[in-house]
Amino acid sequence: MTPPPQDELTHTVFDALQSLSPLVKANFLLDSALKKIEAGQYGQEVENYLEVYLRTPGLPKEDVARALLARGKARKLGGERLLAKAEQDFQAVVKLDPTNREIQHYIRREKVIHFTSSPASQRAPPEIWERIALHIPRYHLRTWLFVSSFHRDIAVRHIFHTLDIYFGEDQENLNRGLDIFDRAKDDPVFASRVKSLRLHWAYEEGDMLDLMTRIFRTALPEFRALKDFEWIGYPEMRAEMVQAVLASHPRLHGLGLIGWHFDAVGVSAFTHLRKFTLRAEDDDGFADMGEVRTVLDNNISTLKHLVLGAYLARHHSWDSAFQSVTIKNLTHLDLVDTRISHIVLARIAHAHCLQSLTLHGTFEEPSSASVVFGSDHIIDGRHTFLPHLEAFRFVLVGHDDELPLYHSIISFLKRRTRLRRLDLGGCPWDLVKSVLPDLISLRVLGVRIKKLTREAVDELVGCLPRGMTALGLGCVVEDASLDTYAPHFRPLPSLSFIHLQSASKRRPKPNLMSEKDFQLQTDIWMSSARNVALALPSVDFVGWHGEHYVVVRSGSPSIPNSNSNSNGNGNPHANARYCTPAPEENTWAYVHTVELKELPSRRRLDCGKGVDLGSEDATWLERKDVPMDYEMPGLE
Repeated sequence: MTPPPQDELTHTVFDALQSLSPLVKANFLLDSALKKIEAGQYGQEVENYLEVYLRTPGLPKEDVARALLARGKARKLGGERLLAKAEQDFQAVVKLDPTNREIQHYIRREKVIHFTSSPASQRAPPEIWERIALHIPRYHLRTWLFVSSFHRDIAVRHIFHTLDIYFGEDQENLNRGLDIFDRAKDDPVFASRVKSLRLHWAYEEGDMLDLMTRIFRTALPEFRALKDFEWIGYPEMRAEMVQAVLASHPRLHGLGLIGWHFDAVGVSAFTHLRKFTLRAEDDDGFADMGEVRTVLDNNISTLKHLVLGAYLARHHSWDSAFQSVTIKNLTHLDLVDTRISHIVLARIAHAHCLQSLTLHGTFEEPSSASVVFGSDHIIDGRHTFLPHLEAFRFVLVGHDDELPLYHSIISFLKRRTRLRRLDLGGCPWDLVKSVLPDLISLRVLGVRIKKLTREAVDELVGCLPRGMTALGLGCVVEDASLDTYAPHFRPLPSLSFIHLQSASKRRPKPNLMSEKDFQLQTDIWMSSARNVALALPSVDFVGWHGEHYVVVRSGSPSIPNSNSNSNGNGNPHANARYCTPAPEENTWAYVHTVELKELPSRRRLDCGKGVDLGSEDATWLERKDVPMDYEMPGLE
């Protein structure tokens, strides 16, 4: 077969190529192959180009790497396309012959082959790592930032999902907030990661407030992915700010207004809210309280979570808001530090979709409340009153002597096998312990035992399911320091958060004692809190008389011996090293160095979630606006 005729240009190019060095010819092959790959023309011809190129001796390493990378990417893309076409063929066979046994073997196989030599981050799908990150507290998730770019991308999405920005007298917090706003303007990717923004304000009227609000207005539109927004502190969110947020984010899912007064005129213009939070100590604000009901009415098809907080010392009423038909659609309702009228309670009784209910405050008619809760019946294993309840907080103020009411509550809770979270505040322990064995799904409990003894602690642990994850235990008087009771909770292997609190204990204050005494008392305080973490290896967060700490453990293998838990003076907890028990002598165990890192303390007018405590269960138990803090001493 005679070769096709060549024009003069082609003939001349062939002659020129023959005179080139092997390295230049190889580079010509590589450039030609890369251009064909970029043009989507990868095939056998390109494979041949690259095979010949890679067999050429004396090639620079960087060029060989470039060729291998290009071929690998092209092969992977081609393979994925073939796999997609194969999947289409398999699905077509399933439609034509659903009983075909051979096809079942193929559609159940993984679409991508992972080699055992590949890193774990590549063998496991990204979705698995996302799920893992969801269960890691933000404090510990920060270590992912230094593992790999893969882990870093996952971590930053979770770490920056929620941002708290503080504007006030603290210059460091102010600078941090301004830096975040500047970055949001310059980095759209960062801004898109922020889904929940909480602004904490502490300014009086003046030029500084005007400047900060102007900066906030210019930065707000950059948070294009924002779903939840909370305005916390003073001055409260007012009409002009409502309009600014409405203009940039009209489809917010969550809105929180937390302050002393309700000043947000026009807030009812939001019509896609799933959660609405309002905290105002009384009705004396710029906005009419009737607008609260308008908010509910305008979000009837979307609103599922309502949080209303007031101040028991001031006159207030939610009767008007609870006339809204939206109440019956709620799945989560929280009434905090508020007066609960019979009208409100009657409307709650008809909210059959409720899964979570918080009642904190005072009943105007305790006897009527007792009748309402006592009206629950179980028919065919189903409760007639709030049948879907999974979380219940019942913390009363001024009703310590209302035993009939507490008896009704205990009757209401019996055989609630779906209940996961429970906090009964000051309900007598003798009543609480009678209902705990029925709550087989319980994972979170807040309880108060007036006089705490070892017997009472053992009795409590004996009533609890082994799967408990968060526990808050309060008392008025105790037989011994609370940290000595911590080992009694070891039968709860899943416990990740525990808060032990005595009504008479407070953190040492430097202005109430000498410097030497203050240092001594602080050391005792920290040592006692650390003892809790040492005694309970599963615990990640410790609450100690109102303060919160994250537990940081590090360990190395060692052989335990008789002195492994002692420092020589008879105190097994004097240092922060804890050796896990070994089943036999001379077997390997881990010696843990335990440190407690103090978490930010509670602030005045704090939002409900507050600092991250590692899980939604712990966050629910330690809700920072129960009780309210309008007059709580020692808060910033």
